[in-house]
Amino acid sequence: MPVTLQQVLNQLDTDEPNYPALAALGPEAVPHLASLVRGEDPGLASKAAYLASLIQSDDSIEVLTTAAGSPHDTVRVAAAAGLRNLGAAQALPLTDRLLDDADAGVRKQALRAAGRLGLNTLEAKVKTVASSDADTALRQLATQELKQMADVRADRESPPPAKPKKKTK
Repeated sequence: MPVTLQQVLNQLDTDEPNYPALAALGPEAVPHLASLVRGEDPGLASKAAYLASLIQSDDSIEVLTTAAGSPHDTVRVAAAAGLRNLGAAQALPLTDRLLDDADAGVRKQALRAAGRLGLNTLEAKVKTVASSDADTALRQLATQELKQMADVRADRESPPPAKPKKKTK
């Protein structure tokens, strides 16, 4: 059964949406989410952006990219927060862009995404935030996320644990 805009609105337009249940609407909901992100209600647009990040769809990044260009900070914050739910290849360009956002809340969420992604290509920008961002709390967070990035890379590069050897009699 196709997902309608009204179905999405009924579940999304609450104080605390049940995002896992909404994500179960699947890729058919993504065009409606894109429409809501382009809409006039920043509260609804921010919820739609975050929800798009939870749905496994190639179109989710387009919704987040639209949200990242919003004039409303809350919508850009939701886009940055959603980047943690995407794969590295999808999230990299937008994370890189949002690390330069004028809003500290957006940069904070982009830093958290960068830490989770653990990509070398973001390290220089995160180091710049750690050393020169105007916001002291963001400089501290960037330092923490640099450590997180290193941990993620180490986990990715370490060999899987050896299987215990069977005892022979």
